[in-house]
Amino acid sequence: MTRSPAPPHHAAATGAGPLEALRALVAPLRPLPALTPAAYAEGHDLFEARSDQRDLLVAWLRARLAARAGAPLRVLSVGCGDGTVDARVSAGADVARYDGVEPFAGSAAQWRTRMAGVPGQVQQCRFEDAVLTGPYDVVLAVHCLYYVPDVAAALQRMHGLLAPGGELLVLHAPRAELNALVEVLAPETGGHAQWFSDVVTGALRRSGLAYEESRLHARLDLTDADDRVLDFTVQAVLPPQVRAPVLAHLAAVRLPDAEGLCVPHPLDAFVVRGTSAAAG
Repeated sequence: MTRSPAPPHHAAATGAGPLEALRALVAPLRPLPALTPAAYAEGHDLFEARSDQRDLLVAWLRARLAARAGAPLRVLSVGCGDGTVDARVSAGADVARYDGVEPFAGSAAQWRTRMAGVPGQVQQCRFEDAVLTGPYDVVLAVHCLYYVPDVAAALQRMHGLLAPGGELLVLHAPRAELNALVEVLAPETGGHAQWFSDVVTGALRRSGLAYEESRLHARLDLTDADDRVLDFTVQAVLPPQVRAPVLAHLAAVRLPDAEGLCVPHPLDAFVVRGTSAAAG
């Protein structure tokens, strides 16, 4: 079994001085309040508008689907959200069926609307509760594994839904400079801290699944970002006294070749192979 070498992206973030000062400041305030669903949705839209990451991930996914041209594809999108990504990924693709799983009712309803012209359905439930039979040629897990109770179990179930020769495509954030803030500030979700891509890598290695890992290098412009964007950035409601230290950390890790407060916004991309057609 061969795997591409894991990129060297799990080292400690730079800007350690401001980060350690922030850690000491926030320690007596933890746990910080979590974002409400409405604040999360609003902050997410504003945050994404400041980043080129979504364009990069959509282009990457569309290229993966295009490379499988030859027969209509059966696709499952886990944690599909409101359909913003899936509508763009499915556009122009030869799709026999495109299903989704989404736990939040409002997002699932939006997904149905955006994907109305594509054959398939969405189940409004957690992935672990979804009734799925497959097989699928492609299973997508885009920014969804942060919240599952067991990353390895989720990956193994997704892999088990693949048709012979299929692909599980996982797009997941690393800790890196930006998510160092999430580690320090975000409250637990589902009884655990958010999982980052080193957890995905570890789960794949332990499972023995063949995979390749690469990185998409996106940028996020937080120049003059308001409280809604900063709260979403750290996945918590920031007390007023914490905002200046957060901005100090962001300034310490800003991209040197960019104007304003532009910071790295990387995304790790995993291609997990299904069983071969001969083995299936």
